Amino acid sequence: MTNSNIQLIECVTIANEDYLQSLLAVGFYGLALKAELHPLVSHLDFSNTQTKILFLDDKLPAIVKQGITISSLATAYQAGTTRFYSAIKGYGGYLPTEKLLTFFQAQHLSTGIDLLAFESAYNEVLKQINN
Repeated sequence: MTNSNIQLIECVTIANEDYLQSLLAVGFYGLALKAELHPLVSHLDFSNTQTKILFLDDKLPAIVKQGITISSLATAYQAGTTRFYSAIKGYGGYLPTEKLLTFFQAQHLSTGIDLLAFESAYNEVLKQINN
């Protein structure tokens, strides 16, 4: 990663510190970062949350995704599952957050997630992955 990329990420992270804190406050469980990004966010205060910082390797797009279907989500939800672990695009083998949100919207269930904020985060992840 070049110095200019690190400076850009640092700028974006600092500019969005309040946004990151608000994500944590509404229950986001973890932040997935490349290991070299940790120093850029290590100053953020996660003490009032159960947030974990997860480190991903440089081969993020190559990580295998789970094949979770809407019917398997419905089955799990109907069986009483109320906690799902997800990641944007399903990276790291997790359930794709966008699929989970689509399921909950179709069921008219409130998630408390600001969908415009999620779309913004989703688009930012795609930009970072494709760079």
